[in-house]
Amino acid sequence: MADHTLAGKIGRVTGPVRTGRLGEVMLAVGDRVEAYYAVAYDGEESIERGAECVVVEPHPQLSRTVLVTAYPGSP
Repeated sequence: MADHTLAGKIGRVTGPVRTGRLGEVMLAVGDRVEAYYAVAYDGEESIERGAECVVVEPHPQLSRTVLVTAYPGSP
């Protein structure tokens, strides 16, 4: 699947997303669930393990890495 089709997907955080550190999210891609590295879209948001997140866009320089934000209403 092309990276640009990841924008808008809802995923589950499996490795906490923290300021200045890579986290990890699981995203449904076709008929599989795949792991991607994740970075907070605003650069400062923390998203805890188990929370849902939304992919804003693929990271412009790192492959298999997405920029995410917390899903509204998720802990």
